[in-house]
Parts: sequence; structure tokens; C-alpha cells
Amino acid sequence: MGVPRDDDPTKRPRRKRRSRDEAPKERVLHTRVPVVLEDELKRLAKNLRVPVSNVVRAILEDAVDAVDAVGGLAEGELLGFADRLARQRDQLRVRISRRSEEERDDEAALEREDDDDDDELGDEEERDDGGDAPPLDEPACPEDLPATLEGVFGYQPFVLAAASRCAVCERPLPAGSDACRALFDDPTRRVVLASTCRLMPEKG
Repeated sequence: MGVPRDDDPTKRPRRKRRSRDEAPKERVLHTRVPVVLEDELKRLAKNLRVPVSNVVRAILEDAVDAVDAVGGLAEGELLGFADRLARQRDQLRVRISRRSEEERDDEAALEREDDDDDDELGDEEERDDGGDAPPLDEPACPEDLPATLEGVFGYQPFVLAAASRCAVCERPLPAGSDACRALFDDPTRRVVLASTCRLMPEKG
């Protein structure tokens, strides 16, 4: 808020200078002046045909009036500057407040978008996990070597021409899938395993 003031400080009532007749008593002032200034004052008084004291008093009175006028103008300009500064400060505060609110709204919107993306990604991961996971009722490979593989000395990979089942875990093997045949000393033994069976030894 600016300091209340008049619209035009230059229109203030000027200080009334007391005339010689109104003054209850005149006083005498003594001062020292340079010789050059004394000569100029005497020359001016001679041209005006008035005493030197009258010239000095007139100059002093005009100087005082000029100082008052300049002081009034300076005070008005300072007050005007204070008012403008206060208005600009208030406008700047309003703009900063609005910008802060907009930034908070943008951040909130970005956070909501990130949350939505995370939710969608989580749903996709759950769907992917669900699609890759084997059915709960699908049999698993046993921990130890079953009796059907006793005496095996090797495995031969091949492609099934017809659908079959893994002899270890009974996992269905469709036609065209990769499988392995267990090899025994007895060539009449026929044992087929899934190529992904964990009982298969790793290749060296």
C-alpha cells in the first residue's frame, strides 16, 4: 500500500515569506564572502540602485523559495516511486502465486499419469506371468530319478511325429514338438521325455 499523498505535490501551498512590515523584528546576519562575490554583489546593487544588503536579502529569499519548490518536487517523486514500487510488488506476488499453483497442478497431473502407467505395466506383467506359468494341475518332474529311467545310458533328441506324453511327469507332448528318447541296453525299452525335462543332463 502506498503512502497517502496529494495528487500533485507541486500544488502545495508555498511557505509564506513574511514581509519586512509584517516581521516583528529584523535581525542582522554576518557572513564572510569571497572578494569576487563581494564585487559582484556591489556591482549588481549599483546597477539596481539599491543597498547591497537588499540585494543579498532578495537573493537569499529567492534561494529559500527555490529550495522549498525543489524539496516539494523531490518528495512527490519519492512518494510516487514508493507507490509504483508497492503496486509492482503486489503484481509480482500475484504472478508468483499463480505460477506456483500452475506448477503444482502440472506436478499432480504428471504424478497421476505415472501412477496410471505403473498400474498398466503391473497389469501387463501379471498377464505375462500368468501366461508363462504352467497350469497348477500340470505334473512336475520328480526330484530323484524314477524307476522308468533306471539303466539309462543316454538320450537321443528327435521330433515327435505323433502326440505323446513325457514318461516321467506325464506332460502332454503334441506332435511336432521336440522330445528325447532314453537309451538302454535293452533296445525294446521305449521311454520318451520332454526336451525341457529337468532330469535331462546338461550338455558339456
